Amino acid sequence: MRIATVSSAAIALSMLAAPAAHAVVIGTLGNNGSAFVTIDSLGSRTGGTIYTADQPFADIPAGGVYNNQFLASGPSSGTPPGTPAVITFNQPLTYLSFLWGSPDLYNKLTLTTNVGTYSFDVAGLNFAVTNGNQAFSQYVQFQTSAGEYLKTAKFDVTSPIDAFEVANFRTGVPEPATWALMIVGIGFAGAAMRRRQTVSLKYA
Repeated sequence: MRIATVSSAAIALSMLAAPAAHAVVIGTLGNNGSAFVTIDSLGSRTGGTIYTADQPFADIPAGGVYNNQFLASGPSSGTPPGTPAVITFNQPLTYLSFLWGSPDLYNKLTLTTNVGTYSFDVAGLNFAVTNGNQAFSQYVQFQTSAGEYLKTAKFDVTSPIDAFEVANFRTGVPEPATWALMIVGIGFAGAAMRRRQTVSLKYA
């Protein structure tokens, strides 16, 4: 009886760190004005290519880019060419913002979290311009709900000729209190599992 009580308490505490059932990532236009971070500092990347100037197939986002760098994904970028750019973040993120260059309906953004996968495009985000105008760029931002964090971002293109250009990234990480709760929950979950294994071996 005592063993069951201990296990239940551990499981209950671990659930405090679990994502909410109605967790969601909200995407809107704009940014929070925090400092820019370099593309390479975000994490490991596959596909896409980082450029410092206009290319025949990809244009630097209008309005100026931080560190003179932008990431382009499309049929002429990446290794092998056409491989979508995927960034796996170095640390969990609760907030992500970037400048979306020459937006068109072929650009597809997919964000993966510890809860699920979310897809965004310029139509769904209500861009004022969606025809690939190279003189237009738009900041977008994505915020997670409590208990959810961003793991990867995928920049894909469904056109055989167009590119998806992004720059000027801003990020946010979980608050210290959230981190502490997650760590405590994981610790109690591990303790409960070890306790259960010990009891099973004892009465086997």
